[in-house]
Amino acid sequence: MQGGRTTPSATPVRVAVVGAGLGGLTVAHAVRRHATEHGRALELEVWEAGERPGGQLYTWREDGFLIEWAANAFRTGLGPTADLVERLGLQGEQVHADPAANRRYVFHGGQLHLLPSGPISLLSFSPMSPEGRMRVLAELFLAQRVDHEESVHDYASRHIGPEAAEVLLGTMVRGVYGGDARLLSVDAAFPVMREMERDHRSLVIAGLAGMSKRMREGKTTWSFRGGMGTLIEALATDLGAALRTATPALGLALDPAASGYLLRQRDGATRAFDAVVLAVEPEAAAELLEPLDAPAAREIAGIPSGPIGMVALAFAREAFRTAPDGFGFLVAPSEDLRLLGTLVESNVFPGRAPAGTVLVRVIMGGVAEPELAARSDDELVAVALDGLDRAWGVTGAPLRTWVGRQNRGIPQYVVGHGARLARIEERLLRFPGVHLAGNAYRGVAVGRLVEDAERVADAVWQVAAAA
Repeated sequence: MQGGRTTPSATPVRVAVVGAGLGGLTVAHAVRRHATEHGRALELEVWEAGERPGGQLYTWREDGFLIEWAANAFRTGLGPTADLVERLGLQGEQVHADPAANRRYVFHGGQLHLLPSGPISLLSFSPMSPEGRMRVLAELFLAQRVDHEESVHDYASRHIGPEAAEVLLGTMVRGVYGGDARLLSVDAAFPVMREMERDHRSLVIAGLAGMSKRMREGKTTWSFRGGMGTLIEALATDLGAALRTATPALGLALDPAASGYLLRQRDGATRAFDAVVLAVEPEAAAELLEPLDAPAAREIAGIPSGPIGMVALAFAREAFRTAPDGFGFLVAPSEDLRLLGTLVESNVFPGRAPAGTVLVRVIMGGVAEPELAARSDDELVAVALDGLDRAWGVTGAPLRTWVGRQNRGIPQYVVGHGARLARIEERLLRFPGVHLAGNAYRGVAVGRLVEDAERVADAVWQVAAAA
C-alpha cells in the first residue's frame, strides 16, 4: 500500500471499449476507476468510428439557442449519476427544470388536455369517459398480481382499464420509446411497474408509497447549463488519450497467442485485449460478434428499433395564438397528428433561447411511421409546423429551424426482450471478457446507461480478477 491506495500490479489489464456514446464513455470511466480500486494497472482504449464522441447524444449551440439532438435531461437523484457528476466536478453546471414545466399535455380529440397529476384532476380529464375515469379509481380494489410477461397495454388494461391504457400509457410509450404499448414488454421497458405490482399489488397504493421514496431519493429533472453535451465533453477530457475518434473496429477474433481477443483496425493491424466491451448499436455489435458466435449475433441484430426525426424550431414569442405551456405535449395513438410529441425547451431549462423567443423540439417517426425520418428536411419541417399549428396556432414563420435524424432510433423492448437477453448472455459465457453496453439492452434512459456502466465495469473486473 502507498498513500492508502493499493499499489497497481505490474501486468496491466488490457480493456477496449468499442463505441464512445454515453454508454461507452461511462463504461470506460467506470473501468478506469475500478482499476484503481482493484490495484491493477490498466491499458484502456476507447475506439469511436465517428469524428466526435457522444453518439446520438449531442448538443448544438448557435446564436444563443441550445438544441439537444437526443435526451435533454436526467431524471435521477442520489446514486451512480450523482456520483459521476461529482467525480467530474460538474456540480456547479447542473440546472434543474422549471417547476412550471411539470405541466404536461396530451393531444387528443384534436386539442390539448392537461395530463392529470392525481385522482382529483383525473375526475375532470375529458379525453376519458366518466366510466373510464372511475375504472382507474377502482384499481385499488380490482388490482391483482400475475407471474407472466405482458405488454404495457395488457398490464395497464388489467390495472386501470383499456381506455386509460390507451390514452395514458399508450401516449407515454410513444413519448418515451417512439413505440407501441401493445408490442413493448412492461417487464423490460418499464420494470418499475412490475416492481410496483409485486410490492404493493395496486398501482394506487404503490404510487402513494412511491411519493415518499422519491422524496427520500431526491429525484428531479435536471441537465447542465451547457446541455447534455457538457457531460460528454467532460468524460472525453477525463479519458484523454485513451479516447480515439475516427477509429472503427473492423473485426473481433480470439487471440490465438493468449486468452484474450484481437480487434482489427482500419489498416489491417490488430490490437490484443483481455476484455472488449461492445458499446455500439446492435447491428454493429452483431457484425463484430458474428465470427465468434453467429447465434448470439443473430439475437442482437434482431433487436428492433424505431427511427426518429427531430425538428427544432425557434419562434418569436408572439408567433402563437396560444402560448406554448409547460413541458410540451405528447400525441395520443388515436390521433392523425404526425408527431410523437414536442418539448418546449425554452420553458424547461433557463438559457436555452434568447429573450423573447421560444425554442420547440418536435419528435416524429418511431414505429408508427418509421419511414418519416427518411423524408427531406423541408418535409419534416412542414410536418412539424402543421402539428404545432393544430396544437397552439402558429401565426408567424419560425426564425430558424434545425433538422436531425436518428436512423437507428430508439431500441424497442418488445415482449420477449428479457428472454432474448438471457439467450445472448448464455452464449457469451463462452467468451469471458466480451460484454455488451448501450441502450439496446437494459434501459434507454440516460440515467439507466450510467447505472449499467457500473454493472459492466464490475463484470470486466470479475474476469480480470480470475485471470
